[in-house]
Amino acid sequence: MSEKENLNQAAEEIVEAAAEEVKTQPAKEEKAPKAKKEKKPKEKDKKPGIGKRLGRFFREMKAELKKVSWPSREETLKKTGIVILCVLIVGVIVWIFDGIANGLVNALLHLFGG
Repeated sequence: MSEKENLNQAAEEIVEAAAEEVKTQPAKEEKAPKAKKEKKPKEKDKKPGIGKRLGRFFREMKAELKKVSWPSREETLKKTGIVILCVLIVGVIVWIFDGIANGLVNALLHLFGG
């Protein structure tokens, strides 16, 4: 036999063995689709009214605000001063860079006759 015939015969034997194995395996049982049940809302599942939900929200908010550690007047003034100082410094830096950029653009326009 030629090599090609040997390969064909081996492939046929493999296919036959696989077919026999499939025949001997038990078939899977198909499950019937379950009918969807209509659920009736229970008393527990119902959402409370808008008034009760808002009341609970404000009660919880009040309780959380009591837990907050509020800064003293001195701490507040000190931190406010720091923020104002930082804003002024950044403003001055932006103003300087804006002046430099304006000068460069004007120089380029003057140079190229724009």
